[in-house]
Amino acid sequence: MAALTGTLPDEYRDESVKILTQALNAPDDEVRALAVIGLSELGAGAPAVLPALSGAMHDGCIQVRRRAARSLGDLGNAALPSLPHLVAALDDSSICVRMEAMSAIGRIGADAEPAVPHLMPLLADEQIRVRTVAGATLKRIGRSCIPALVEALTDPDAIIRERAALLLGQLHATEDIVIEGLLEALADFDGDVREAARKALKLIEV
Repeated sequence: MAALTGTLPDEYRDESVKILTQALNAPDDEVRALAVIGLSELGAGAPAVLPALSGAMHDGCIQVRRRAARSLGDLGNAALPSLPHLVAALDDSSICVRMEAMSAIGRIGADAEPAVPHLMPLLADEQIRVRTVAGATLKRIGRSCIPALVEALTDPDAIIRERAALLLGQLHATEDIVIEGLLEALADFDGDVREAARKALKLIEV
């Protein structure tokens, strides 16, 4: 694999991308997974890398999809054109793929705002680790999440209301609409939501 990536001069990189992209069609799962790793090592500078990794997000093998999501995350904001594929992976049958996709979205940063509506329901996922990663992803996207989090303070699901309150506090959101929403949450019928609102207001220092 190294012979196709970092150890070759730049003039051979296009050929490396071509070979690795072709390897994504190999019948062997491990070969396709290794091809994903090789493409990731070449980086987003090669124009064909992002489309290839995006396509690998729809591979039939969980290992390939998981590595493709991780590879896109390693590219950071350069993976923004692949955001629709990462969002689609939030519904993947594998929890590992879903979590890698969330992590990759978070590493894209603020420009991943279009993913916010798809991340919000995951705050109430039955798996605690999914809820945790979803919250961390929203934090990494940052302040563009604030309107969705304020709206979530009135969600029918108490877990979402609680997580939304905590995230608003962690984002140190001081907008009037945030403060108003958190003050209203102090009267929520759910004790965990009330406690989260108190913690958030303390973090904001209101």
